[in-house]
Amino acid sequence: MIGKQIKGTGFRGCLNYVLGKKDAALIGGTMCGQTPEELAAEFAIARQLRPNLKVAVFHATLSVDSTEKLEDSEQNDQRWLAIAANYMKAMEFDNNQYAVVKHSDTEHDHIHIVASRICLDGGVVDDSWDYYKSQETIRQLERNYNLETVTPSWETDKRAQTTGEHRQLKSKGNKSVRVQLQDLIDEVTQDNPSMPEFVERLQQQGVEVQVGLTRTGIGFSKGISYNLDGVALSGTQLGKAYTFSGLQKHRGVSYDKGRDNALIEALMQPQHLAIAPCEAEENELELSQSELETTTPATPATANELELSQSELETTAPATPATANELELQLSILPERNETQWQKVRSHLAVEYSLPLELLNLLHSHSWLYAGSEKAVFTARTLDGEARFAFVLDERGNFSTTHPLSSEAAFWVATTGEIERAVIACNPIEALSILLIEQDNSTTAPPTIYLGIERASQLPIEFLQELDSVIIAIAEDYMLARNARSLLPDAELVNPPSSWNDIWIQLIEQEQQTPKQNNQQYKRHTQDIELD
Repeated sequence: MIGKQIKGTGFRGCLNYVLGKKDAALIGGTMCGQTPEELAAEFAIARQLRPNLKVAVFHATLSVDSTEKLEDSEQNDQRWLAIAANYMKAMEFDNNQYAVVKHSDTEHDHIHIVASRICLDGGVVDDSWDYYKSQETIRQLERNYNLETVTPSWETDKRAQTTGEHRQLKSKGNKSVRVQLQDLIDEVTQDNPSMPEFVERLQQQGVEVQVGLTRTGIGFSKGISYNLDGVALSGTQLGKAYTFSGLQKHRGVSYDKGRDNALIEALMQPQHLAIAPCEAEENELELSQSELETTTPATPATANELELSQSELETTAPATPATANELELQLSILPERNETQWQKVRSHLAVEYSLPLELLNLLHSHSWLYAGSEKAVFTARTLDGEARFAFVLDERGNFSTTHPLSSEAAFWVATTGEIERAVIACNPIEALSILLIEQDNSTTAPPTIYLGIERASQLPIEFLQELDSVIIAIAEDYMLARNARSLLPDAELVNPPSSWNDIWIQLIEQEQQTPKQNNQQYKRHTQDIELD
C-alpha cells in the first residue's frame, strides 16, 4: 500500500477536488455532510476552536495494488473504512473530524481522507515528521490486512543491490556506499527541495556533490556525481532516478537555470564542502515541551532585560564577515521597503501571531523588520549585524528567503549580557515566540540569543560551540533539526507538540480570562521591552 500526506489551509478546495473526480464516492468518516458545501461548513464549526491555526487541513491518500480490489463493492468499502479508521487512529486523529472518499478512476483502488488537525477538545494533532509515522503505520496495516507491499513508481528507478552487496549486508551488516547514497538521496528529497537545497543537504550528510556538463552523443547535458567516504559514483551508477534529470522527474527536485546555477556554484566552493556529521538518533527528537522546561536554563525574570541593539552583542560575539566570493554571488540582499504598508503589516503580525506591538515597533526601528510591498520582511544578519538576506512572510503564513545560501547569517535577537545560551528555531516568528514563551514562564536565565534559520548552514557554528547551552527547538521540520544536530552534536533537541507560535497563542488565550486581565497582560509583555 502507498500513502501520501498533504497539509493545507482550505477545506473547501480540497473537498471540491476529492469529491469532484469521476466515480468519487463518499463512503464514510466521522461527519454528517454529504457535499463539499456541507462538509466544509461542518469543518468550519470545529475550526472556531482554533481560529489562529493556519494549516488545519490534513489530506491523506491510501492506495493498494490493482490486483487487490474486491469484487463486492460493499465489502470493499467496508474494508477501506476499517483501514482508514485504523490509519487515522495510528496517526492520532482519533478525536477529529474526517471524511473518507473512494476513487475508482485509476487501476489502483484508493481512498482520500480529508481531516481536520483540530481535535474536538480544541487540541491540535502534531504533524511533526508525519511521513515517517505514516510509513510505519502503512507497513503495519499491510501486515494486519494481508496487503501486498506496493513499491512507489520512483523506487523502480533505483539500481538494485548486486549479489556482492547482498552478501556484504548479510555477513557484515554493512550497506555499500552505493546503497548508502541511494538511501540518503531518498531521505533528503522527500519534501521536493530545489536543486541547491538538495546539494546542500547531501553536503551536510558528508557527501561531496559535483554538478557539471557531461558529454552525450548529441552534445552536452547537465550531470551530477557523488562522493562518500572516498568512493565516487555518478548518478547513472545509482540509477536513472539519481541523475540530474532523474532527480527532477522521479524525486521532485526543482531546478531553474537562472535561479539555481549561481547558488549551486557557490555550494561547490571550498567553504561549502561537506562536513561529516555525527549520527543523530531519530528518537532523540521525540522530546516533549515539558522536557525543555526541566532540562534548559530558565529565562529572564523581566522582559526589560531584552536587548535588541546590535552594539552590545558585537562586544561578546565573534564577527563573521562575508568573503568577497560570497558577496559577488548574492542574487539579492533585501527587498525594497514600503513604509506606507508598515501599519498594515504590523497589524497582521499582531493579530495573526499575537506578537506585541511594542516588540514589532522595536524590531522595525532597527530595520530588523519592515514592510516590503504588503509582506513582512525579517532581515537575516551576521553576528556583527551585517544584513545578508531576508525572510519574507506572505499572507498565507509561508516564509521564503531572498538569498538562502548566505552562510552564518540568521534572524536573531538577544537578551543583555555576555551570551551563554542559544535557542534555535526554524523561522523568525518561531524564534520570537520562544522568546515570549520563556519570558512568560521563567524567572531567571543567563543571557540568551534566539535564532531563526531556514537551513543549518546559516548557523554561526564556532560561536555556538563556545556557549554553555544550545537548544535546537525546531518544530515541524525533521530534516532541518537533524542537519542542525549534525553540526552541533552536543546540542539538546526539543520537539514541541505544535508550533511555538501556536503554544504562545494558547498561553495568551489562557491569560485572557477577562478584558481587564487581558489588557494588563498585554501591557506587561510590551512595555517592558525596550532598547537602550
